[in-house]
Amino acid sequence: MSIVLSIVIVEYHSIQEVQECVESLHAHINVPHEVIISSNSCYGQQQREAINQNDERVRWLFNPTNEGFAHAMNNGLKTAQGEYLVTMNSDCIIQKPLDDMIEFMRNHPDIGAVAPKMIDKEGNIQDTARPYVNVPRYIWRQVKRIIGHKVSILNSDMNYNKIQTVDWVIGAFIMVSRAAYQDTQGLDCRYFMYAEDLDWCTRIRENGYEVVYYPKAVITYKGTRRARNNAKYARIFICSHIMYWRKFGFFFGYPSRKKQIF
Repeated sequence: MSIVLSIVIVEYHSIQEVQECVESLHAHINVPHEVIISSNSCYGQQQREAINQNDERVRWLFNPTNEGFAHAMNNGLKTAQGEYLVTMNSDCIIQKPLDDMIEFMRNHPDIGAVAPKMIDKEGNIQDTARPYVNVPRYIWRQVKRIIGHKVSILNSDMNYNKIQTVDWVIGAFIMVSRAAYQDTQGLDCRYFMYAEDLDWCTRIRENGYEVVYYPKAVITYKGTRRARNNAKYARIFICSHIMYWRKFGFFFGYPSRKKQIF
C-alpha cells in the first residue's frame, strides 16, 4: 500500500516530546503514513541503538553534526515517500484528524502548502498564519510586543475560523504537496534556524501554488520564543530575516497571493 502522508520531525534533545507527538499522530491519522525523525542531537552509537528499539513505527535519521533545522528537515524530506509531506515540530500535539486536510489538498491541486489552527494549552489561538515580514512590519511587530506585552499577535482583519489563503505559515506544522516540494526542493539550508518557513512559503507561491490556513485541523502548540530572551538566538533570528530580505526585498516585491476564502 502506497504511503499517503510522510511526517518529518526534527529532534534536538527532545525524545520525550517526540514520543508524545508521535502518539498523537498515530491517533489522528487514518491513511497509510510514515513518521521520520531527523535528529540533530549527535547521540553516541549505543544511545542510537537504544532509541531505534523504542518504537518500530518511526524511522530515525541521525545527522552526524547539527547543521540547523532546515538542513535536518531536508534530510528527512529527501527520504519521504508520501503523496503529501509534513514538516512538524516535536512539541506539537494533534487534536483533530488530518484526513480532511489531506482531502482538501487533493481537491485543490493549486494549493502547495496548508497549515492548521494552532492553540496553546489554554485554547488561545496562536499567530501562526501571518502577513509577509518586511522591515517596517518587523519593527512594528516588535514594538507591539513590547508595548502590549503580547506573546501572540493576531491579525485584526483575519477570521481565524475560516479556511483562507495567507501570505505564510510558521514551520511548526506545514503540509505540502509533493509537486510543491519538488518544485522548491524543500527548505533553504542557508538558514540555520528562523525564517526558513517564511522563505519556503514565499518560494512555494513563486512557483505558482497557494498557501492556505486550514482551521478545521487543530494542533496544540506554543513556541518557545527563545529569540526574545537569549542573545544568541536573537542574533540568529535577525540574521535570518536579513538573509530573507536580501533574497526577496526589504520593503516590497514579495509574490502576491490570491485572496480567497473557501
